[in-house]
Amino acid sequence: MPETAPAAFKPTRWSLVIQSQGGDEKAKRALEELCAAYWFPLYAWSRRCGASPSDAEDYVQGFFVQVLQKQLFAAANPELGKMRTFMLTAFRRHVNDEQRKESRQKRGGGQIVSFDAAEAEAWYEVEQIEGESADHMFDRQWALTVLDQAMDKLEQQAAAKGKSAEFAVLRPFLTGEADAADYEKKGREAGMTANTFKVAVHRLRARFRDALRREVAETQPADANVDEEMGYLMRVLSGGAVE
Repeated sequence: MPETAPAAFKPTRWSLVIQSQGGDEKAKRALEELCAAYWFPLYAWSRRCGASPSDAEDYVQGFFVQVLQKQLFAAANPELGKMRTFMLTAFRRHVNDEQRKESRQKRGGGQIVSFDAAEAEAWYEVEQIEGESADHMFDRQWALTVLDQAMDKLEQQAAAKGKSAEFAVLRPFLTGEADAADYEKKGREAGMTANTFKVAVHRLRARFRDALRREVAETQPADANVDEEMGYLMRVLSGGAVE
């Protein structure tokens, strides 16, 4: 009997940081994935620190240009700490360096992150909380990003099984847009009894917790306490203090 081929290695967030150090296509794809996931927490941090919308965009674009062209993550070591801390520390250093320069790279000189500046600012206006510190906003947006990524993984899994419609009905019970009072109504929409639908919600919540834990684990050192980081991010979302 032939041996079963090993499953393809799925990059973690930290492994994407390591992969982005090169100059080949693999490195560029890794950087693009990192940019797509984490540009807004960095943009929000910049704005909360007092940067104008155009300057915040410059900082984010310039940061990822530096990562790509100068291998800014060359010293990255996933054993040294949280990716969340590493990313903000590297970005903070980049912003400080830019602010010390008499002239920065002109806007449009290096577009790494693809986003609409007006839409980004509108998003920031909605997301900001009065009196919130820049570091707290960064951590809160980071937490929301991790939640979105876990949700996206579940949605992709459902689509692969041909259950996109069922997932769409169940999803509001993960995001807090629906509660137990809606079981019967939503169950009918999904062609289930209220009890069967309740079990489906329970199972999806369990899968969501597992997916979220995996997402958080991917941004931590190998020996880190994942539950501790999850607890911290949940406290941040509920308005708790930054560590």
